[in-house]
Amino acid sequence: MQINLQLNSSGRGIAACQRPQRGCVKVMATATLEPVTAPATKPASGLKHLSPEAQARASEKGANKFEKAKVQKCGSTMWTEVPELAKLLREGNTKWEDLSLDDVDIRMKFAGMFHRGKRTPKRFMMRLKLPNGEVTSEQFRYAASCIKPYGADGCADITTRANLQLRGVKLEDADRIIEGLIAHNMTSFQSGMDSVRNLTGSPIAGLDPHELYDTRPILYEMNNVLFGNGRGNEEFANLPRKLNICISPTRDDFPHTQINDLGFEAVKDPASGQLLFNVVVGGYFSGQRNIMSVPLGVAVTEEQLIPFTVALLRVFRDHGPRGNRAKTRLIWLIEQLGFEPFANLVAETMGPGTKLHAAVHATHDTPWERRDLLGVHQQKQEGLNWVGVSVPAGRITAEDLEVSYCADDYCRTVGRYCTCLDAVSYCG
Repeated sequence: MQINLQLNSSGRGIAACQRPQRGCVKVMATATLEPVTAPATKPASGLKHLSPEAQARASEKGANKFEKAKVQKCGSTMWTEVPELAKLLREGNTKWEDLSLDDVDIRMKFAGMFHRGKRTPKRFMMRLKLPNGEVTSEQFRYAASCIKPYGADGCADITTRANLQLRGVKLEDADRIIEGLIAHNMTSFQSGMDSVRNLTGSPIAGLDPHELYDTRPILYEMNNVLFGNGRGNEEFANLPRKLNICISPTRDDFPHTQINDLGFEAVKDPASGQLLFNVVVGGYFSGQRNIMSVPLGVAVTEEQLIPFTVALLRVFRDHGPRGNRAKTRLIWLIEQLGFEPFANLVAETMGPGTKLHAAVHATHDTPWERRDLLGVHQQKQEGLNWVGVSVPAGRITAEDLEVSYCADDYCRTVGRYCTCLDAVSYCG
């Protein structure tokens, strides 16, 4: 049956009910046409990229409060809403009191904005992403310009993931800071909550005469793949829990693979001489559990580093537990599935025909003592040196960051942060 609606000159409708077969029965009626109001747009849910099984786990009664908040509204929405809110606050078109508490205290962390309501109300710590901990003098100066207007309330911290956190940030300034970060090849997106943390490698990568591999290029590429070139990547915005990833190119293990959820250890295969990366998994420490990373029993090639990482994240996202928050790190899933089945599932997710190498058992003829990064050390580039300096507690001011002008005069304008809260610069 079809209903045709015609308007008369008074704006009232005449509905005619017509049957396409066997004649026509007309039903005449009048109706007032009311303006149509579009329904309010429902916030994007964090379920979008999850498997059906993961969606069920995230939505069940036993899911933790963070899962419920993500189901209701994905943290990735903050990548657009934070800049929008900043502008509204600055122009006086909204008030702090009108903001959603779940947005402020939970979801904004997906944009790298951390609110400490009791100690620093209405101010945020903004965590960045600096793959391999590497920064240029221009990036130093931009970070200094972000916190300098806040006076005594503004400072920065070097983190245990060779990263930088800006403190004292006001929400109404966030949009301009974020755009400036991206313009300087940095970002704050996906630096908090249930995503991959800052990717770490060697603080002396590319300088070290003993390294098997320069970790910088692959970590920059991995950073772009996982985090959408600094604009955020929805696919990995809703993991069951945070994930720490590192690549270690020397026997010093400067990025501490033993406390990373996923670590790659560079090694030469004694049989073939091929450079491979042994995979270790599950390392982390918390108030509930402390565990050193465990060999997964497989090794990957350089070309497999990123595909393996992407596949592992998809497996973790779709199969990981989402109940008790203390039992949702990667190792809990691996122990549930078993080490070999987990490795097989990752390989299967990488694509048909994927083959992983067996882990390489490397032996060394000489003992090795972990090197101290502090002081002046010779680079592998002849006639050049790198300098390691201590930063007590990792705390730095805007004026400290402006020391990068010295790097312009004497160095190759690049510095590195270390997981031990020190800083390294190298001369050229």
